[in-house]
Amino acid sequence: MNEPRVYRHSPILFAIITLAFGLLGVGIFTTFTQDRFFLLVPFGLVFLILLGASLFSATSKVTLSDAEITSQNLLGTKTLAWSEIHSVSGMGYAIKLHNLARDITVSPSRYLPGYEEIIEEIGRKRPDLFNHQETDEITRNWFIRLIFPFIALTFMALGVFLFLRQSEDGIIFLVFFFVIAAVFLLSAFMSPQSIKIDGRSLLLKYAFSQRTLTAEEISAIQLLYFRTRNGRRYFIQLNLADGKNIRISGMNPSLPIVYLTLKNWHKQSGPNTSLGRF
Repeated sequence: MNEPRVYRHSPILFAIITLAFGLLGVGIFTTFTQDRFFLLVPFGLVFLILLGASLFSATSKVTLSDAEITSQNLLGTKTLAWSEIHSVSGMGYAIKLHNLARDITVSPSRYLPGYEEIIEEIGRKRPDLFNHQETDEITRNWFIRLIFPFIALTFMALGVFLFLRQSEDGIIFLVFFFVIAAVFLLSAFMSPQSIKIDGRSLLLKYAFSQRTLTAEEISAIQLLYFRTRNGRRYFIQLNLADGKNIRISGMNPSLPIVYLTLKNWHKQSGPNTSLGRF
């Protein structure tokens, strides 16, 4: 990397957000009559929170160079030389880079275009921060562990309730909601609940089983995503030599940290070096 690379949203996005919230604000203020003006306060607070969050995301920027990484948003600019990074932390899809005193933190926004490239560059510049030999066991986030079974039980209860209340169409509701519940349960049980690095092997523990994969059985480890209405949903994919793949998500401490740790393990343990594709 010779020239610094800048990752930011298109200025068009900022213009669209400003226009959309401008029209929404005018609509809110003109909708409430004088006798209902007291309702404007809670609506105005929600409006300002949404506007601030949208502008914060739209104006975020990350600059990568051979010497340093810089993150910029509405709250200011933070810069760390690659050699100054002492530790990493994170949650969900986020990664935070800290200096030794932890008074400077660079945190790239996960909503930025090219976020995957930023993660890759962090791993290339400071692979020592993701030492698999210091990682005992990677566990699934407790919230993710509980939320899918909870949603499944909620749909099952709703199906039973409608079945008992609807004499004619009750069976239709029961089957429909039980199918939805089954989808959530499968999502919970088919994903690895924890990963243990054991020398040149990975021990994947599921809800009711476990599987061991050697480094040779894994052809590549990738950080991928799929798009939803709420943005990108990232996951780690283990591409196996037999053509199958395993998806990993919801792991502690954060998905980028787990990805770079597993990638370093595979690079040092596997027959070939593999880079993620996007």
